[in-house]
Amino acid sequence: MNPITNFVYRQCLALSTRQFLITSRTYKSNLSYDKLFPKSHSLDVLSGPIQAPTNESTGKEKFNGFIPIDKLDVTHRHARGPGGQHVNKTLTGVEIRFHVESATWIPESIKPRFCDMNHTRINRDGYFIIFSDETRHRLLNQAHCLDRIRALIREASLIPKGLSDEERKTIEQRKKAASQERVIRKRIQSMHKQERKPSSTDLN
Repeated sequence: MNPITNFVYRQCLALSTRQFLITSRTYKSNLSYDKLFPKSHSLDVLSGPIQAPTNESTGKEKFNGFIPIDKLDVTHRHARGPGGQHVNKTLTGVEIRFHVESATWIPESIKPRFCDMNHTRINRDGYFIIFSDETRHRLLNQAHCLDRIRALIREASLIPKGLSDEERKTIEQRKKAASQERVIRKRIQSMHKQERKPSSTDLN
């Protein structure tokens, strides 16, 4: 086999091997579109369930920020506000909803406080609804919704700090001082009213 034929043979073998590896590859990153947005019907990808990581906060008392996308209902709508004809042609607004009681990724101890703090966002069926059209990009609006959900859950997970003995004492002192000041003002007003009344000698 001459050198030219040997070179061509090696190049063809390398290309065929590379093509075989590409077509037979089954690994997909956790950041691939079909895993990040399995319920996003407008994306031309193969949708499918994703595997939740082992550190999912199911049954734990602390929310770690993980939100399984396959547990959410993601829909796209027209964005609000100005935007010309483009705003009527593309569905850039993103709406995300999920059932709060069946959301296993939210700790049970946080759900009551989360519902109380966000009762205006929860409908009669128990679905939490959030919408974003901050940008003209669909993926950015979806990320904005997820960030807002994380922030609301973390806010609900914060337990109000109790008052110390010194703080209670200070509050009681302020209440007592305010009560005494109110009594003094009433006495001064009463004295002014008495002074404005005509005396019996003036009437005679």
